[in-house]
Formats: sequence, structure tokens, C-alpha cells
Amino acid sequence: MTAPGNETPAAALTSASVRVAKGSPTAEEVAALAVLLTARLRLANEARENEARERDSSVPQVRALRHRRPAPFTPPGAWAS
Repeated sequence: MTAPGNETPAAALTSASVRVAKGSPTAEEVAALAVLLTARLRLANEARENEARERDSSVPQVRALRHRRPAPFTPPGAWAS
């Protein structure tokens, strides 16, 4: 656990809580909430991308084989021809 002053911006955003108690929020309050949630999502996405980049750099990339569908119709006796 880090000291409150030494938190990264991501840790500060994830530790913040958002709660609407009562009433109808003003346009400024809704805008502030939108900015906060956007920042949280952006930081979470960046963290996921960094983890994936680190994981991909240490493991060679493996490509999945394409799924090959069977022919729509196989006539009887096709195995013999």
C-alpha cells in the first residue's frame, strides 16, 4: 500500500467512489461525472494494453488456425471417386 500522497493517478481514480445520493444533478455535476468515468476507463484500458504488450513481448505470437467448414453437400459415394 502506498502513502496517500504517493499514489499514481490510476490508483487515485480507482480508489475514488462515486455516489448519487438524492435529487437531480446539475449539468456541471453530470459533466464532472462523465469526465471522471472517462478518465477511469481510459486508464484501465491503458493498463490492460500495457499488460498485454508486456505479455506479448515475452511469449512468441501463435496464430489460430482458421475453422474450415465441411462442404455443404457431399454426394453419396464421393469417397470412391
